[in-house]
Amino acid sequence: MTISKIIKRWLRSRITQQNLYVKSSDIETDLVWYGKEYWGVMHTPSTYSRSWRKLREEKDYEDIDIRNIIPIKTPSKQQTWMIETY
Repeated sequence: MTISKIIKRWLRSRITQQNLYVKSSDIETDLVWYGKEYWGVMHTPSTYSRSWRKLREEKDYEDIDIRNIIPIKTPSKQQTWMIETY
C-alpha cells in the first residue's frame, strides 16, 4: 500500500463522515494512526506531510471524487484545508 493510496483512503473515510476539513495536526496524528492501524504501514508524520503536499500540488485526487482542496483561514495558526467534492 503506497502512501498516496493511504492518504486517499483516509480522505474518502473523512468525506464519508462529512468531515470536510483537514488540519495539519490531523496529518501528523490521525493519518499516521490510520496508516498503522488499518494498513499496517508505519511512516513518520513528515513523510505523510510531504506526500499530502505533493497530492495537493499535483491535484492527484479527482479519482476519489474530490474537486479541490482549498487552504482556508482560521483563527488558529495551524494550516487548515477544506475539501470540495463533486
